[in-house]
Amino acid sequence: MKADPYDFHALVCITSCQRGKLIRRYLPHYAAFCRSDPRFSLVVSLDGTERPYLDFCKEWEIPLLYSEEREGVGLAKNRAFERFPDFDHYFFIEDDVELIDGAVFPLHIEMAVESGIHHFSLFEPRGLGKPVGESTVADNRVVHARFGGADFNFFTREGLEKVGGWHPLFARYRRWGHTEHSYRFPRVNLAPEPFNVAVDLTEAFTWHAPPQVTRVEGVEINENQIALPEQELMAQELEHVRLQTLAAYHLMGEIQPPVRLASALDGGDRYPLIGGRERQQALSDHLLWQSRTARSPLRNAVTFARLLAAWPGNPAVRKAVKARRRGRRSPGA
Repeated sequence: MKADPYDFHALVCITSCQRGKLIRRYLPHYAAFCRSDPRFSLVVSLDGTERPYLDFCKEWEIPLLYSEEREGVGLAKNRAFERFPDFDHYFFIEDDVELIDGAVFPLHIEMAVESGIHHFSLFEPRGLGKPVGESTVADNRVVHARFGGADFNFFTREGLEKVGGWHPLFARYRRWGHTEHSYRFPRVNLAPEPFNVAVDLTEAFTWHAPPQVTRVEGVEINENQIALPEQELMAQELEHVRLQTLAAYHLMGEIQPPVRLASALDGGDRYPLIGGRERQQALSDHLLWQSRTARSPLRNAVTFARLLAAWPGNPAVRKAVKARRRGRRSPGA
């Protein structure tokens, strides 16, 4: 009997470093989704060792991978795949990505099953670089591009086994490497382009942009925002890189339904684990997302008024107000 492609087990891995406050904001929503669909499991992969993460994940019974050295997000993904090699599908998501609609996860698996594409990405549409075409996959419009982000990445196990892991070269910089990894998929005929983006699904998340954890000075960046070390590696046109981890790492806890953390949302509070100004900012950012995605002018106006009241000093709100004023002035310019 042929296996049911929708009888699967997928890992949702949140990669993080020095952003424990964001984990407290956004992780409950991933836990709630995984509780609602037992085909999905949740883990946090921390680059380094930070006590707030250990305490939080222990308290809320979330499995945590953590390393003895910081080596960048690529190695954090390698650790997760090395420690959990038996899932059918993998989602790697950065810690500043806020989940709005969990349907985005099974939809990506449906697209992979229908199309045979083993790697999809998702990020803010403005992050698309050099799109080269479009297709329709499982009723979703997919843009194929040469460059893009790593905010949300989907992979099949077969795909990761064939192209291998993220290159250990980038451990020395503690960043970069996702583009080189994505370029291997079209080379081995597992994707039409390095970045395949179901652009109409971007509203399944709120895309935040906190300050970068790691800054590297003195490295040339090209017009596609690719650092010189990654450009040089991409020129080698690698098809496979052996999965490697460098620093010792540890697993705290076990893969299990995230019932305890998911239950934190049962009272209806979107951000139950934070308070004070941090909660005010989070609510303001969420209302800003709602205003941008509102389907009617009235709802947009009402939501915008609410977010102005929630935190008038939010820099993102001030920027949005200026943009609205420019938009109103433009017809008569």
